[in-house]
Amino acid sequence: MNPPPLTSAGSAGTQKSGLALASLILGICGIVLCLGPLAGIPAVICGHMAQSKIKQSAGALSGGGMATAGLITGYISMVMIFVIGLLAAIAIPNFVKARQHAQYYACQLNLKAIQGAKETWATENTKAKEAVPTDADLFGPSKYVREKPVCPASGIYSLNAVQEGPSCSEHGAIAEQ
Repeated sequence: MNPPPLTSAGSAGTQKSGLALASLILGICGIVLCLGPLAGIPAVICGHMAQSKIKQSAGALSGGGMATAGLITGYISMVMIFVIGLLAAIAIPNFVKARQHAQYYACQLNLKAIQGAKETWATENTKAKEAVPTDADLFGPSKYVREKPVCPASGIYSLNAVQEGPSCSEHGAIAEQ
C-alpha cells in the first residue's frame, strides 16, 4: 500500500492557505520596506480571509499561524505610518529651529569680522569713528577681509559707521554678550 501523496503543507490531506502566505509576505513588506498602509491593509484583509477559510475548511487548509503572523505584521505596518508621522512632526520643527540658530550665530561671526575690519581700517587710515567705509576699503585679496562675508540666511549686510557696527537685514546688529 502506497502512502497518500504529500501536499505543500508536508502532511497528508492538508494544503497551506495561499491567503495566509500572502498576508504574511505583505505584512513583512509593510514593515521592512516601510510601505505602511499600502501593504498593511491588504495583509490584514488577506489574513482575516485566510483565517475564515481555514476555519471553514475543517482541517483541509493549514496556515493559521501564518495568517495570524500576517495580521500582526499588517497591523504593525499600518500603525508605523502614524508613529513615523508623529516623529516627523516633532523632529522637523526642531531641525528648522536648529538651522535658524546656526544661521544666526554664523551671521553674528560675520558681523564681528566686519566690525574688526572696520576698526582696523579706521585706525590705519586715521579715520574718525563717524566714517563709513566702503566694500572696496575692507574686502579684497589685499584688504582686511579676503571676501565680503555673506549672511547664511540671505540677509544683506550694511557696513554703517565705525562706531555703530555693521548690521544684517535678516538678523540685526551684533548682539551684546
